[in-house]
Amino acid sequence: MESIREICSFSHDGIDYMWYPFSAELDPHNSIISAESYHEIGELLRMLKWMFATNNHHPELVSRENLSNSKRFLVGRNPRRTECSIIFKTDRSEYKLQRCFLGQYSMEAKLQKIGTSITYHGQDVIQVLSKFHKPFIVGDSPSDNSLIFKPIDNYCRSAMVALANNWARMIGHQDSRIGLDYTGRWSTPDEYDFSISRRRSVRASLSPWRILTNLAQAVMRKRTYGSCVPVFCTFNVESLNEFESIAMLDLIKNVSKEEGLQFIVGINSKPQINLMIDAIETPKLSIYNTD
Repeated sequence: MESIREICSFSHDGIDYMWYPFSAELDPHNSIISAESYHEIGELLRMLKWMFATNNHHPELVSRENLSNSKRFLVGRNPRRTECSIIFKTDRSEYKLQRCFLGQYSMEAKLQKIGTSITYHGQDVIQVLSKFHKPFIVGDSPSDNSLIFKPIDNYCRSAMVALANNWARMIGHQDSRIGLDYTGRWSTPDEYDFSISRRRSVRASLSPWRILTNLAQAVMRKRTYGSCVPVFCTFNVESLNEFESIAMLDLIKNVSKEEGLQFIVGINSKPQINLMIDAIETPKLSIYNTD
């Protein structure tokens, strides 16, 4: 199977919380996408999952005889039509993928091999996508399982634990106790005291350590197999103070470049942090206000 090596760019004309048109050109190693709301980042991850999915293409749902029932039972009374596009590179070629969605269901699909006259449509697109190793798109699900790389031996397990804990210490958490068992399940303390000496809830503390465990998996996958498909993760900057958040994002950027990874991070916007990092910012929603 051919592997997707780089997501070059993406665009869409509006999806739920991220209802405005948005596009981004991505760096080969690390890009940070900043949105005003954490929900917007969640919608972006969902859209990327839909784009590469092979089980959601159902153009028959909008046929004249099925449309009323589809609206009633599957996509809602007033489903929004969303057009999305992604340009990506594989081991051999560069492609432009375009899909049109009604709700979560793909109605139209087109895949063009850039630089050639080869173009696929409809179900042929799905068949081609099924032959690719696709990006890892990791949201804030409660699962602690290794989704990117499970330890194949004790060396891999120990190496990933060491990486995650060393990185946590670098951003200010000296008493890091991130663990990984032999089945690939990660463990972290329920609560943490950061440098600002305040306790945080489990929900708030999950995000910073989760992204470090994902980064450790991507690094070890690259070192073990020689390559890793792009990884897209979320990071809630409210779970750390400003200094720690900037240190975290800077660490991810440097590791991605050194290890030859494409590691994309979606964050909720914070003005003080955005001033210090080279983030791709979504439009300010205030520009759409009408008086």
